[in-house]
Amino acid sequence: MEERPSNSATPRELTQNPLKKIWMPLPCKNGLPEKHISQRKVCMTNCPTLIVTVGLPARGKTYISKKLTRYLNWIGVPTREFNVGQYRRECVKIYKSFEFFRPDNEEGLKIRQQCASAALNDVRQYLADKGGQVAVFDATNTTRERRGTITAFAEQNGFKVFFVESVCEDPEVIAENIVQVKLGSPDYTNCNTEEAMEDFKKRIKCYENSYETLDEVLDRDLSYIKIMDVGRRYLVNQVQDHIQSRIVYYLMNIHITPRSIYLCRHGESDLNVKGCIGGDSGLSPRGKEFANYLGQFIQSQEISDLKVWTSQMKRTIQTAEAVSVPYEQWKALNEIDAGVCEEMMYEEIQQHYPLEFAMRDQDKYRYRYPKGEVMLCQPECWFYVSRNMCEKLLLLKSCTVLNKVFDKRALRYGRFHTFMECLGLTE
Repeated sequence: MEERPSNSATPRELTQNPLKKIWMPLPCKNGLPEKHISQRKVCMTNCPTLIVTVGLPARGKTYISKKLTRYLNWIGVPTREFNVGQYRRECVKIYKSFEFFRPDNEEGLKIRQQCASAALNDVRQYLADKGGQVAVFDATNTTRERRGTITAFAEQNGFKVFFVESVCEDPEVIAENIVQVKLGSPDYTNCNTEEAMEDFKKRIKCYENSYETLDEVLDRDLSYIKIMDVGRRYLVNQVQDHIQSRIVYYLMNIHITPRSIYLCRHGESDLNVKGCIGGDSGLSPRGKEFANYLGQFIQSQEISDLKVWTSQMKRTIQTAEAVSVPYEQWKALNEIDAGVCEEMMYEEIQQHYPLEFAMRDQDKYRYRYPKGEVMLCQPECWFYVSRNMCEKLLLLKSCTVLNKVFDKRALRYGRFHTFMECLGLTE
C-alpha cells in the first residue's frame, strides 16, 4: 500500500507501470519523478509481515521456510528467509556436539541469543529499508518467552507477525527427516551416520523439556497456523489479511511425497504454422501426426493409473484424444490471453506496438499484454498440480504455461520427462 505524504492535501497524479499495467501514484521531488515508473515496486501488503517458525528440530521448519519464501516471491511479494542456524554456523565455525544446545550451557545460550538478535536486526533492515514485504524468521522459537520477544520486536517496528508451527510425533517421519536433511548439514560433515543420528536426537532432547506449543487458549490473540503430523491436521487462528490467508492456503496445499509428472506440449496448431500467438485453433496435419505418435509412445510405456490434464483449448484436447487415456480439462491451464495481440505474429506486434514488444522482451514473466493477462498472476495452476494430482500425471499444455507452472526451481522436486525428446521430434 502506497503511503501518502502527511503534508499532501490533494490526490497525487497517477501513472501506469508500462510493464505490469498497474496504476500507481507518482511521487515527485522538485517537480521531477524520483525514479522511472517501470523501476518502482508495487507493494502487495498493507504493512510488512514477519513469519516466525515454531517447532522442535527435524520438524520440517526450514523446508517450509524455503518453500514459502519461493512461493511468495513467485506471486510477486518480495520475501527473504533468515535462518538463525546459519547465523550460528557463521559465528561458531566448528560444531562439536549437542552439548552446545543444553539449556544449562550458558555460553551456548548467549551465542544463540546473539545470533537471533543479529537475524532480527537484518529482518528490520530488510523490511524497513530494503523494500522487503515479508521476512521468514526460521528458528525453533519453542518458548512463549521467545515468541513474546519477537512479537514485541515486530510491534515496535510496525510489522505484523504470523507464526507457523510444525508438530510431529511420528518417529519414522522424524528419523527420515534427520537422514535426508540434517545429516547433510555442515554440522555433521566429518561424522558417520550413526554418530550424527545419535547426536541430533540428543540435540532434540535439549529442546523438549522447555518446548511450549502454541495453545488455543493462551495464544488465542496470536495469528498462526499449526501443522500437525505433516499435514494430517491443521489449526488456524486469527488470520488477519490477504497475505496471511495466502500463506495458510499454500501451507495446506503442499505435498512432500514424491510423484511423477510428465510434461508435454500440445501438437502443432494451425496458428503455430502461421507464426501467430494465442487463439484457439485446432491441430495442423503435423500436429495430428505428433498426437498419434504420442499416443503410441504412452501405450508402449505401460504407465499404470496415468491421468491426463489439459487446458480447455482445442489443440490440447485434440492431443489428449489421441493418447486414449481419461483426461480432465482445467480452465486454469489455459494459455494467457494476449489481449489486443491475440492471433498476431511477433513481427506484427513489433510493428504495431513497438513499446509493448520491447517491454515483453525485457521481462516476459511479469509483462502484461494490453487488455490481456500476465504469466505471474495465475499461480492456481501450481496448487492444482501440487494438491490434487495423482501419483502419475501427464500435463498437456502450451509452452508458456509449462514454463509458468514448473520453473527451473520446481523441477528439482519430481521426475520430469519431455515426450518430444523421447520421440526424437525436437530440432
